[in-house]
Amino acid sequence: MKFINQIKAYTEKNITSPAIRKIIFFDALLLGILFLTALASLFHSTFFLWIFFGGLLSFWNFFFLAIFIQKYFNSKLLGTSTDKFLPFGQILISNLRLFLTGILLYSFLVHWNANPIALLIGLSIPVATIPILLICKNKN
Repeated sequence: MKFINQIKAYTEKNITSPAIRKIIFFDALLLGILFLTALASLFHSTFFLWIFFGGLLSFWNFFFLAIFIQKYFNSKLLGTSTDKFLPFGQILISNLRLFLTGILLYSFLVHWNANPIALLIGLSIPVATIPILLICKNKN
């Protein structure tokens, strides 16, 4: 329980937009459901396991990109930006993160014989969550 509270505090500290918090919450919830489904079906198929790993990689990239965008644009709008090299550093960090994601995807596909369709479904989880939340918001 302490771990969940630490994650919640970290998210509330770094993510200021309620819409992004909602996306992160539903992505994390979906990843939790996928993890439990992967554990339940592990002896029959690894399809849901690869969806979970793809979703975890995509969630990791989305989460830290959201943190950067909010910090960068909030500091620019408030006029408190003192770091001239912040965009360059973030581009470098983003590219390193994408490079690591590419290496992990390559090793999943080549060395562990992952299902490419399952990885693609997992990688699209944050992108698919956004329109679903917008549709649900408009129906209320």
